[in-house]
Amino acid sequence: MDQYTPRLKYEKVLWEFPPRGWIKVNMDGACRGNPGRSSIGFCIRDEVGDLIYAEGREISEGTNNESEAVAIVEALKMCKNLNYFQIWLQTDSLLLKNIIEESWKPPWYITDHVEEILRLKEQSIIKVTHIFKEGNTLADHLANYALDKGNIECHGF
Repeated sequence: MDQYTPRLKYEKVLWEFPPRGWIKVNMDGACRGNPGRSSIGFCIRDEVGDLIYAEGREISEGTNNESEAVAIVEALKMCKNLNYFQIWLQTDSLLLKNIIEESWKPPWYITDHVEEILRLKEQSIIKVTHIFKEGNTLADHLANYALDKGNIECHGF
């Protein structure tokens, strides 16, 4: 055992461009206390990676999973308002990714949010993938900015 060196596993984390005709939405939730003060952050980018819309907003007190679910709901609503229907959702919540793909059952306290996500999902073509936090930095920053400094909304670039 003195000579044993564990093998390190690593993955390169890169943000990928969405396919032509698609938009990509990165979202994140933040929670201080769990449950505690909560916020959401999401950004919408087009096929060349240009930012279309970004928002960070404090929401009602809740858990980290609630804030992640609300971030997805609000991002999908904004996509619908902006008339985008081919949507690549990218989240750092493996729980929400698997719930949206309907391979996992949601915890009872987010079932209302999940039902709304699934209703909104029916109105679009949606691809959902998991990304590590390092590839989700803008959404993470927006959510934490909302808790630290206040709400932020960016559009019309």
